[in-house]
Amino acid sequence: MHAGNDAILLVRAELCERLDSLRAQSRRASARDFTDAVESIRRLASAYGLIPVARIAEALGHAAADGPSCPRALYLSRLQDAIGCERMDDGAIEALLASVSVRLCG
Repeated sequence: MHAGNDAILLVRAELCERLDSLRAQSRRASARDFTDAVESIRRLASAYGLIPVARIAEALGHAAADGPSCPRALYLSRLQDAIGCERMDDGAIEALLASVSVRLCG
């Protein structure tokens, strides 16, 4: 089991690096490049069962497709939270997505 934990830690570190890169390029990246980078995060998270990360990335991808009004920083912040989240259940996913919704509407 220890090796499995080490693998997840490495995946989380890789996701953090990709997120940092995404943040750095988010203002100057084309919509296509931004969406591709988000999709790479989603795929990696999905492959390793980090479903909250994958779902937030998926939501960001959909929101970014709506155009420049997408609050990228808000989603990127929630992605950071999801990467560090130990819970992988539906409740964690719903809480993270709800926090985006509350901030958008509030």
